Amino acid sequence: MSITLASHPTILFATIFTGVLLIYAEANRPGSIVPGCFGLLLVLAPLPALLTPPVRLASAGLLSAGFALCVLQAWIPVRGLATAVGVVGMTAGIARFYDRSVQPNPLASVLLSGILGVTTSYLATVALRARRAKRLTIH
Repeated sequence: MSITLASHPTILFATIFTGVLLIYAEANRPGSIVPGCFGLLLVLAPLPALLTPPVRLASAGLLSAGFALCVLQAWIPVRGLATAVGVVGMTAGIARFYDRSVQPNPLASVLLSGILGVTTSYLATVALRARRAKRLTIH
């Protein structure tokens, strides 16, 4: 039971997403080592299990393109359109990531990719605003 649950795609993607958020928490407070270490562990630990079953390359491409669109939302002034398209791409990528033998719950895929897309877009926008607002002082 635990092996089946640990190799379920939705659990694996949720673990990776949690790790990314912990790495972001480490980036916000440099020097607090614990979130960064746990985040790296949560990102790297599921990767072997995620790539073990036969993976569809088109789905991996959709997942990557959706993530890239969510990050590009910070630089493209289209009022959330890139995030919406990115979330749709990530949803399609997660839903069909494996062959037919292992399929995640469709509702969980939509929910997980929606949260991932909106959070990624928000974090990229915040990072871009912080970079633009940074003032250079010359002494």
